[in-house]
Amino acid sequence: MNERSNSKLSLFLMELIVAIMFFSLSAAVCVRLFVSAHTMAESTESINNATIWTQNLAEAFTGEKGDLPEIAKLFPDVYVTSKSEDDGTLILFFDDKWELLSGKPTDAAYEAILEVTKEDAADVYSDVNTYGAAITGKAAVGKIAVMKTGASADIVSVIPDDSTDVILLTVVDVYLGKEGQ
Repeated sequence: MNERSNSKLSLFLMELIVAIMFFSLSAAVCVRLFVSAHTMAESTESINNATIWTQNLAEAFTGEKGDLPEIAKLFPDVYVTSKSEDDGTLILFFDDKWELLSGKPTDAAYEAILEVTKEDAADVYSDVNTYGAAITGKAAVGKIAVMKTGASADIVSVIPDDSTDVILLTVVDVYLGKEGQ
């Protein structure tokens, strides 16, 4: 009878080990799902905030007709670099909670860059020429990028051509008319 009791005990222990292994695997899968969901939520929050700030900069650019000093007046905590009278860059810095930081802080987690250039309208609107319309004058072109800078120690002051840190990139333009108008 002692042998029969030992075999039942061995069978019970084996069943218990299998159940513990099953629950351990289930717990590992659940933890992985929670981590994945958290990462997706952070990414979605970054995309939402990047979209909002891109829209803000695009509306300011359009409303001020690409005039960089006038756009800078709309954002008091902006950092501006000017290449010439017509061209320049406007940079907004944010912390990890997307709160606007002033000046050029070294602890920024995100930044929004607006690069403004003045170009010939015929070049900017070259696709209109296929419809038989000729455009003369100037146009202001704004390239807007929102990027994550928390991974790098350096603050980016130009929009990189290819970067995995860029969250959102868009181009806006406004027709300025003929010179002297």
